[in-house]
Amino acid sequence: MSSLPAGAVSRVGGHWGPVHRRTLDTTVPTMAGLLFDPAVGHAYENFRVAAGDVDGAHMGPPFMDGDFYKWLEAATVAFGVTADAELGHLIEKAVDVITRAQRADGYLHTPTNISQRQSGTMNELDDRVSFETYNLGHLMTAGCVHHRVTGSRTLLDAGIRAADYLRRLVEDRTDLIARSAICPSHYMGVVELYRTTGDPGYLRLATDLLAIRERFVGGDDNQDRLPLREQRTVAGHAVRANYLYAGVADVVAETGDRDLLELLEHLWSDAVNTKIHLTGGCGALYDGASPDGAPEQSEITRVHQAYGRPYQLPNQTAHNESCAAIGMVLWSWRMLLVTGDGKYADLIERILHNSLLGSIGADAKSYFYTNPLRQARDLPYPLRRAGDTAINPVPDPPASDARLRQEWLSCFCCPPNIARTLAEMPYLAYATAVGTPW
Repeated sequence: MSSLPAGAVSRVGGHWGPVHRRTLDTTVPTMAGLLFDPAVGHAYENFRVAAGDVDGAHMGPPFMDGDFYKWLEAATVAFGVTADAELGHLIEKAVDVITRAQRADGYLHTPTNISQRQSGTMNELDDRVSFETYNLGHLMTAGCVHHRVTGSRTLLDAGIRAADYLRRLVEDRTDLIARSAICPSHYMGVVELYRTTGDPGYLRLATDLLAIRERFVGGDDNQDRLPLREQRTVAGHAVRANYLYAGVADVVAETGDRDLLELLEHLWSDAVNTKIHLTGGCGALYDGASPDGAPEQSEITRVHQAYGRPYQLPNQTAHNESCAAIGMVLWSWRMLLVTGDGKYADLIERILHNSLLGSIGADAKSYFYTNPLRQARDLPYPLRRAGDTAINPVPDPPASDARLRQEWLSCFCCPPNIARTLAEMPYLAYATAVGTPW
C-alpha cells in the first residue's frame, strides 16, 4: 500500500477529531514556546549560536537538534491544515537558522558546530552517543515533509546536504558511520529523500548503511552485537531497536528484499507476542542486562529501557518510554504498507489508544516520558526514574501520582515525537493499494 499525499486527508472524525484538533491548536504552538525560549528549551538558541548570530554555549542534551526537527515536522503538517500565520513565521525562522548553521559539507550538530566555531575543535562523530546521525535523520525527514507541504526546497536541500555528508563517510570513514548509528533515524531519512527526490543514490545509501552495519561489532544496547541478518530475537534499547527495524522496513518497501522482510516479520512477532505490554508499551526494563552478550560477568552490557526476556514485563517499574511506542508505530506502519496484513494495523490502533494517548495530558501540553502500568508510593527501593516531573522531591498528596505529566522535561525527545505522530494521524488512518489512484 501507499501513503496518501499531503493534504489528501483533512480531518479525522469521531474520537480522534478533537484529539487531532487540539494537537494543531495547542500542542504544536505551546511546544514552540518552550523550544524557542532560550530560558527553557534553548533549542532554537542553540542554532543561533551555531550560526554565529549570538554568543553563547550549547545547552541541553546532544539530541536536542533532533527534537527541534521533530517539532518542525509537526509544525509543518499543522501549518498545512491551519495556515496559521504565526506558526508559519516560526517555521520560517526555524528553517532559516537551521540552513545558516549547517556547514557547507552538510554536517550539522549544534554542540559540535558551536565548539568548532568557538575553538576550532574538530570532534565530529568522536562520541557514538552524541546522536549526530539520529539528528541528521530527523533533519532529512523534516525536509521531505516541509517540501511536500509547502513546495519549498530550502529545508529539503539541507536534508540533501546532510545525506551527502553521510555518503562521503560511507566512502571514506565506514568505521565512524557504523559506530555512530545510534537510534538510527537516518535510515528512514535517506529512504524518504529517495522517495521525495527520485534519486536512486539515496536508496543505495540506505542499503550501503545497512551493509556497513553488518560488519560492525557492538553490543545489544544498539542491536549491533550480531549482524542484522543473524538476529532472531529483539533485544536492547527499545527506541533504538524500533527505529532500526522501521528503517529496514523502509528499505524492504523499496527493494523487495524477501529475506529482510522475513527477518522483520519474525522480529516483530517476537517483540509483540512476548515483549510488549498490553498497552503497547515497549522497553519495560530500566536497566535490563544483556546476559547473552558476553561470557564474562564483568563484560555484560547494562541496557537502558531494554527489551528483556520473553514475558519479563513488570508493571509498576516498567519504563516504556513514549518514543519506544512511537517507534513501534513507525515500524508497524511500514510493515502494514509492505504486507497489507491487518495485524500491524491492530497494533498501531492499540498503541494510539493506550500508550500514545496516555503519554500526553488532556490539556494537550503536558507529557510523560515513562509510562508504567501501575503507580505506587513508599516502595522499599528507589526507582531509577520515579518521575519525570522536573520537581524534586516529587510532590506529596493530594497529587495523586508519583509520576506527573509536565510541560517541560529535561529529556525532551518524547513530546515532539508525540506531537508529530498526532499531527500526522490522518495519514495513519488511510492508505491505498499500489497502483490505485487515491
